[in-house]
Amino acid sequence: MTELEAASWWDASVLDRHAWMEVVRPLLERVAGARDATRMPQALLLVGPAGLGRELAAVEAAALLSCPSKGPPWCSCPSCVRVRSGIHPDVVAVRAQGAKGQIGIEQIRGVVDAASGRPYEAASRVWILEGVEAGGLGAAAANAFLKTLEEPASHARFILLTANPEAVLPTIRSRCQQLRLPGMVALASALGPSQAPVELAPSEEGSRPTGELVAAVRAGLAGAREGHVIGLLRAAKLTAVASDGFQVAAAAAMEAAAEADRGGTDGDDLARLAADLLATERRARALNLDRERQILACLMRWHTESEG
Repeated sequence: MTELEAASWWDASVLDRHAWMEVVRPLLERVAGARDATRMPQALLLVGPAGLGRELAAVEAAALLSCPSKGPPWCSCPSCVRVRSGIHPDVVAVRAQGAKGQIGIEQIRGVVDAASGRPYEAASRVWILEGVEAGGLGAAAANAFLKTLEEPASHARFILLTANPEAVLPTIRSRCQQLRLPGMVALASALGPSQAPVELAPSEEGSRPTGELVAAVRAGLAGAREGHVIGLLRAAKLTAVASDGFQVAAAAAMEAAAEADRGGTDGDDLARLAADLLATERRARALNLDRERQILACLMRWHTESEG
């Protein structure tokens, strides 16, 4: 990848300002404040589940950091508009590629080689690295990137995305300032039932037409927490029959995430499951994949990662 080539930008649904504006607003205000006070760190570790506002926050933060006029959040200058469109030469998204689904060594070498170059037109050059957990950023790539993180050029800014900062290599994590998106309870409160995407909106007891399916998924998730995965098999089989099965399973995971946060435990893994189900639904429809197998794969992936 040459220094001018960006990986594919995210889908419009992931960058939907209407859906996620209130979720990311506080984070963007902090970024703008740090930039204006010249206290902006050169590397940010942006923590939050994929697909739930994290990508919008990264793109808008990149717009703030590259904006030549130092505009406010949601600035509509030509530079910021081009950042949102994924065509600004000074803002690049580095996304996982290949069968392993990792950011590879050649991609990182492209970043390292370009990082010393001056911006083409912006105030800063910004790289967004998606999924920098140990499984998403290979060891060789991480080592190649470390020197640039330790001694970055003054005009270079890096925004690293992760759902779990503890899974990021300590040598990478220690060189970044962490910024977290809201937890599940704050997320639900910020969006509200009228604004939340239908597929993620938690159902109210007694008013959900797919209550049996939601209950099956919830029971499967709870059983898996105790080491019994048979409930996940049943949940996949039941939800796969429904036309909105992926969305029902995602809504159930979102409900469980909100309850986990209220109980003082970490619901981020359940939020990641919800996002994974929705992303998998798009692939399953596009490629005509077996729905039951795909739902079960999401559930088992969540179980394996949460146990790890």
